Amino acid sequence: MKYLKIYSIFFKQYLKGLMEYRVDFLIGMVGFLFTQGAGLLFLYIIFQNITALAGFSLDQILLMYGLSLIPKGIDHLFFDNIWLLPRYVRQGGMDRYMLRPINALYVFLIERFQPDAFGEIILGTFLVITTLTNLSIPFDPVQFIVIFITLFIGIFIFTGLKLATASTSFWLKNSYPLIQVTYNLSDFMKYPITIFPKVMQVILTYVIPYALVSYYPAMYLFGEVSLIQLTLYLVLVTLFVIGLGLWVWQKGLKHYESTGS
Repeated sequence: MKYLKIYSIFFKQYLKGLMEYRVDFLIGMVGFLFTQGAGLLFLYIIFQNITALAGFSLDQILLMYGLSLIPKGIDHLFFDNIWLLPRYVRQGGMDRYMLRPINALYVFLIERFQPDAFGEIILGTFLVITTLTNLSIPFDPVQFIVIFITLFIGIFIFTGLKLATASTSFWLKNSYPLIQVTYNLSDFMKYPITIFPKVMQVILTYVIPYALVSYYPAMYLFGEVSLIQLTLYLVLVTLFVIGLGLWVWQKGLKHYESTGS
């Protein structure tokens, strides 16, 4: 209850600031819609000349596209402050988190809220609903619950990977390029991993497991992956990713040296 109360206070303060810059919010959200729209246009152009890509129809790929946007957008909405960790480490900004009588990671994560991420969430939700209708996939309460849980767990794959890579800044001082490279690999999860070389398939499944966010949940809906396979692998990998992120953060925090000035 204490942490929820603290979060509500931070959230209210951020909303007050947001109300002062409403145009900023609208521009950011529309900007994300246009960015993702460019990717959709690219797919549309491709499918003007072909009927399927690696055996997948346009609607099937758009379903994966939508499934990838929702958890990515929610992570962007709530945990975007992780991107600033390298700067805080270089400038000694972590001092204020370590001096507060509350968990440093918690207060660091809730300090920033990115409402322009609603662009990704809205577009992703629209694509999932539309493609499920077009593909005539029957509504099944069990499938709905599984996909909802999958999307929720997928958020923490993004967050865990960002936290693990960003926390290396405690040693590297500037881990931004590493975060950027890892995060940019998430663009591959908008498409079936079978269109990529075997090396990329292994990386996206076992090393940087973005395929678990969209490809495998979609394959579950298509009847190609069993419920046990999906949930067991998703839960185990997500726990490992989150554990890795927390471990690197804790080790890095002990290594933190401030600025020395």
